[in-house]
Amino acid sequence: MLSAVFPVNKLRKAEQILMNHKLLNPRLKPVYLENSVFFPLSEIPSSRIKSLIEKLNGRIEKVDEKFFPRKKRSLSLKELEKRHKIVFPKSVSLIGDILLINEIPEEAVAKRNFIGEILRENFAVRAVFLKVKEISGETRVAQWERIAGFGGTFTVHKENNYYYALDISKVFFNPRMGSERARIIKLCRRQEMIIDMFSGVGPFAIPIAAKCAVVYAIDINKHAIDYLLLNAEINNVSKKKIIAIHGDSRTEVPKINVKVDRIIMNYPERAISFLDVAISALKKEGGFIHLYFFLRERNKKTAIESSRKLLEEILKDYTIEFEIRKIIIVREVAPRKYLLVADMFVKRRYDLTE
Repeated sequence: MLSAVFPVNKLRKAEQILMNHKLLNPRLKPVYLENSVFFPLSEIPSSRIKSLIEKLNGRIEKVDEKFFPRKKRSLSLKELEKRHKIVFPKSVSLIGDILLINEIPEEAVAKRNFIGEILRENFAVRAVFLKVKEISGETRVAQWERIAGFGGTFTVHKENNYYYALDISKVFFNPRMGSERARIIKLCRRQEMIIDMFSGVGPFAIPIAAKCAVVYAIDINKHAIDYLLLNAEINNVSKKKIIAIHGDSRTEVPKINVKVDRIIMNYPERAISFLDVAISALKKEGGFIHLYFFLRERNKKTAIESSRKLLEEILKDYTIEFEIRKIIIVREVAPRKYLLVADMFVKRRYDLTE
């Protein structure tokens, strides 16, 4: 069958052309390989459409029909266990056209490739990757091994109608934060100046920059910043509205020459330790901080109560007036370990050196 192949930075424009001319095969999914996107075509493009494709540095290429994942209804992991009489992983993560597994149950390790193929077919993905080394270091990157399918760890994930190119071997990305990111994006106002202190590949920063005045997006991982800039291009977000900064937020935030209305602190392992830097960057008349953190507690109710007391105890040491507007449990990441977010408004800010 035929595919239309484009550089990934032309993804959105290319997709729109193919959709407008009804050339996309509705039964198959696109494939992402080595910074390219392969679109499955339903028919041979006309000469005029081929010319449009070439203008976007695209080409027409023949591939086997099995190259593209076929859209289908997926069974749950429990349903797969009943059908195949094998123990499956407790959970999986879908990012773009690949599926990620944190671990294979011990009793099923010998059949991991077989399990990978079942999961690849069931979830209609290009490849399945197993984590072989846990997330570590400041860049929060894990190591992965492909156990089914083809191609590398590069993919493109669609979330809230935005596209994010990324490589899971180089950057951290959590697809389960989509609803929470949509919540924060909705809270942001048109003329706000915002800092995203731990931006990653841009799932907060890019849609917010499309909506607001300016977003300063900071990350210590150079690969994350490179992908953020690529994703801004893919999603047609002006470079004037998103200022990408490679470095440690502790040293980079004080260099920003304006005070801002809102700060996003999505680094749950250590964000609390950066609160002094965030507070110093807010406008004197006040601003919002969205602080993400982990907490172990016996249940959700206790987690919210304990986290409020913890934050009040920490914040009382700063020369500020503050209001914790809301504390939300984003998800339970392990038994009795919760990822929470606190929406806080700092009413008045003084120079922390006073």
